[in-house]
Amino acid sequence: MNGSFDPLLRLLGSLKTAVVTLTALAVALAWGTIHESVHGTPAAQRDFYYAGWFSALLGLLAVNVAAAALLRYPWKRQQTGLVVTHLGIIILLVGAMVGFRFGVDGHITLTEGASANTVVVDQETLRVADPQGAMLRRIVLDLDRSPVPAGGARHRLGGGLELEIQQAHANTRESLVVERGGGAANPAFHVKLTSAAMGSAAAFDEWLLPRDPNRAEVGVGPAVLRVAEARTPQELAALTAPPNPAEQSSKGSLSLDVAGKHFDFKLDDVLGKKIPLGATGFTTDVREYFPDFRLDSGTNKPISVSDQPNNPAVLMVVTGPNTEIRFFLFANHPGMNIGRPAKGDGKNVTANYSFGHAPRGAQLIVIAGPADQLHYASHNGKGQFKTGKLAKGTAIETGLADWTLQVLDFVPDAKLRTELQPAPFNPDDTRRSPALRVVLRKDGLASPPTWVRWGLPTPLTAGDARVTLSYGWEAHPLGFTVKLDKFRAKRYEGTDMPADFRSFITIEDNARGITKQREVWMNNPATYPADWLGLRGFKFSQASYREGHAGEPNETTLGVTWDPGWPLKFLGFWTICAGIFIMYYMRTYFFNARPTANKR
Repeated sequence: MNGSFDPLLRLLGSLKTAVVTLTALAVALAWGTIHESVHGTPAAQRDFYYAGWFSALLGLLAVNVAAAALLRYPWKRQQTGLVVTHLGIIILLVGAMVGFRFGVDGHITLTEGASANTVVVDQETLRVADPQGAMLRRIVLDLDRSPVPAGGARHRLGGGLELEIQQAHANTRESLVVERGGGAANPAFHVKLTSAAMGSAAAFDEWLLPRDPNRAEVGVGPAVLRVAEARTPQELAALTAPPNPAEQSSKGSLSLDVAGKHFDFKLDDVLGKKIPLGATGFTTDVREYFPDFRLDSGTNKPISVSDQPNNPAVLMVVTGPNTEIRFFLFANHPGMNIGRPAKGDGKNVTANYSFGHAPRGAQLIVIAGPADQLHYASHNGKGQFKTGKLAKGTAIETGLADWTLQVLDFVPDAKLRTELQPAPFNPDDTRRSPALRVVLRKDGLASPPTWVRWGLPTPLTAGDARVTLSYGWEAHPLGFTVKLDKFRAKRYEGTDMPADFRSFITIEDNARGITKQREVWMNNPATYPADWLGLRGFKFSQASYREGHAGEPNETTLGVTWDPGWPLKFLGFWTICAGIFIMYYMRTYFFNARPTANKR
């Protein structure tokens, strides 16, 4: 070829350009492999294989191959194999770039019986939707490499709406804020524990709430610190009484006040029995005992997670003339006792359940008694017991090693709210909670600054404009539904090592009226929709799994890929093969001169 572009064409198609490009690609691939081994596949895809500079290198290689072929134009017959091979390389590289740019590489995680119709892709996005759910804006974020600028980042949504991202935190935690004036009794304790052995650092310095099971107690070293509420002198006496050795080996005791009469029972004596309550006409039926009470997260029913009396609770029904009351009583948290009348108002029946303090070893209890007087009770688990009154702000010796207890603040009518605060994190830890602080604006009106947490849809209002923000990984629609019917893992005999694990899935495509069952296991993916080459559809591969315990369902994670560049890669591969075949196996046809006619 000759012309004004000839010098540029020769530079692009030169051997030097090819060597530089291939060397750069080799270095990038080696560096990417090391990066992947250290930081994981998503990081390698983001920083290398799906990055713009990597696609530019592939594009430069394609241009180099095309220019090298064009420099030899017009092609001679013996160059046919070379031209076909170059064409195949170009088609293959274009297919790779199409896959990088438009393909899908994500995963779906399913429990047995669950289904999904979207693929989770490792692309951080903020989606803005109107009240009808229609997408207004999809904002692609990469806060690890492109943090929010100091003055915030503004995004126009259309219709006069503007969204400002003011701050972003890679990890956050909820901080409890306790305020006075809640309007109803709701005690809250700001408790501080210190130890001379720990120097100036506090062993514990947090708010505790007796009416919140998740914030009513905390483990501090080998001991348990908990707070409790005693609304009557009897409840206070039960919480501050010295441990009873006889009771420590029992299930505790019940006390009832019925129609002005008082009754005490050992739970061992009445559990599973109907006991008449004297001449009152009432009967108590203690139906169940839960030594370590919890609510099952799946069924929301009461269970005991162990046989140890860590959180003793009792289910009891009291019946009488025109009265039936169902009680749930908690030894550690009497303020949470529940009495629900099924018949009558139940005002003449009260019940309480108590348990010795020693079964769990060392314990320290801070109690809000009648008239909001503070008390404490400590037991070191070795027979030493100490109790007394507490004054807010005064430090006392607990009797547990050298620990000192101080109630920094006590709020009897707490109004509770939470606010997000930045928290430290490990960049390679997937168990973090990112959040964005945003403001919605329209026509001079603005919403209050609001934190949008990862995975939690958050509504925003500015004047008459309402939107919902969703912050999380990008979700790519499949166009059909995948359901996990069951998951099975086989192990090598006599070991816990998995020999084989596979997912049994059902694919339901309502648009096509197709339902298919597939099995997916290692190195045996399923493809849908599939043609005879398996090129067009989504490919589902077994990635990981988690077997359920204690009745929980099994869980599987399937890798999902869709590569629109596959047909080009397929065509490029066979074109390269054809070119090589021509160069090495059709030399006689392409390389020998054509025979001339015999002269007469």
